[in-house]
Amino acid sequence: MKNKNNRLRFITPLVVMVLMSVCLSCEKDFIEEPIDTTGVTDELIFSSSENAQTFVNGILSNYKGQYGTVDAGGLYAMYFARAVKGNDIIQDVNWYRFDYGHENREPNFRRTNFTWDFNYENINFANTLIFGVNNSSSLSSNEKREFVAKGKFFRGFHLFELALEFAPNYNNDRNIERIPIYTTPTSLETVGGNPPAPMSEVYGQIIDDLEDAVEDLPDARIGKSFINKAVAQAVLARVYSVTQDNWQRVSDLARSAYGGNATQAVQSSNWGAGFNNMQDQEWLWALFQNGSDETNFYWGHAAPMMDHLTLSYNASYIDPEFAAQFSSTDVRNTFIDIYGVSATTPWREFVSTKYAFTFSSDIPLIRKSEMVLFDAEAQYHLGNVQEARNLLFALQSARDPNATITTNSGQALLNEILLERKKEFYGEFGPQWFDAKRYNLPILRNDIHRISIDVPADSNLFFLKIPEDEIDLNSNYSGFNNI
Repeated sequence: MKNKNNRLRFITPLVVMVLMSVCLSCEKDFIEEPIDTTGVTDELIFSSSENAQTFVNGILSNYKGQYGTVDAGGLYAMYFARAVKGNDIIQDVNWYRFDYGHENREPNFRRTNFTWDFNYENINFANTLIFGVNNSSSLSSNEKREFVAKGKFFRGFHLFELALEFAPNYNNDRNIERIPIYTTPTSLETVGGNPPAPMSEVYGQIIDDLEDAVEDLPDARIGKSFINKAVAQAVLARVYSVTQDNWQRVSDLARSAYGGNATQAVQSSNWGAGFNNMQDQEWLWALFQNGSDETNFYWGHAAPMMDHLTLSYNASYIDPEFAAQFSSTDVRNTFIDIYGVSATTPWREFVSTKYAFTFSSDIPLIRKSEMVLFDAEAQYHLGNVQEARNLLFALQSARDPNATITTNSGQALLNEILLERKKEFYGEFGPQWFDAKRYNLPILRNDIHRISIDVPADSNLFFLKIPEDEIDLNSNYSGFNNI
């Protein structure tokens, strides 16, 4: 890849050190004053465990970034863009409206450019971390092992996000070539670029990196904004749920991530309390916000979009057919009609009070309940029907005191598990889009939706086109069919 117009991909250590001066924290335990980074070298950055951790903090602070527009910010923006692509949320003419309309995939659009640049930027940070740590003469072997594991987590995680966003369903064609793999650092002087690799190689790299991270990351961490073994296990469970090669591994990873006791893992006090507190035991990984130096204010995560009772964007509505899937005693039934416009504007009938928006609203990334449902899904595929039912009921009974254990089996049981994922995670990371893509399912909308587009199974609308800059500047894309 040539350096022209590669806005975010190639970041020098100096820029990273500036980034590192941004406080990430989770429990007030962070960086002091910003420092003069003139002349900072890799040797200094990786000369101590404290400095190396500061580098990691800079990567994580990127996840709450504010790049140019509200719908093209940090990791939260990617996740909410997926959330509005389903049939449960109806997005007003506001931020994310083009994602809602499935029309934000062209090679020069901001969704495409941001998603590519954001993930490759963080892959380059990861490679810089791995390279710097391995070449450090100051870090101990144990310190090197841990920081290399963190670098491999970030590389595997962001390569997975790229594979989800820029390629079709993995199991439809494992040989298709869409995205490059980078395992060494690049800089502003880098010319050219790597060729797009077969998706089998891409997922091989993802799995190798995340398996290594699971092996070497510690259980302990500073707080829930940081990564540890359980976070790596959860992300790897997501990966294997896409490849569908090893359902036993999905179950083992998910069970380790949620702690093994499903009934205890799904307990949460966030429902009905604003869904904004990362200290809830059920949240596994989240972005911390404190309302001042650690917040992205009105930027695009779910809370300012979905909360209609607080001054914010008030832009997201709920499909009435989705709302009807919840019993009246389900704590997740947060749907109310506050505008009284159902007759004239049916799509504005229901809003959700799931989120109470403040500048200090924490942002969920992974929750234990997702891992419990992955375990249930894995048990279904392994033929352990009753265990799948029990795991599903552990969540259902925690959310609804009147829930009864399902008697479904076969495809009906899998459908119920996937529906439960929609009901548990609406507004978060787009479970319907994720599940429809990996299972070759359509996304069907009723006529109530503001845009009632149907997305057929395995449609090209499930992935973004490769950015125009990449095709222009990377000669390996010569003749590429950018569908």
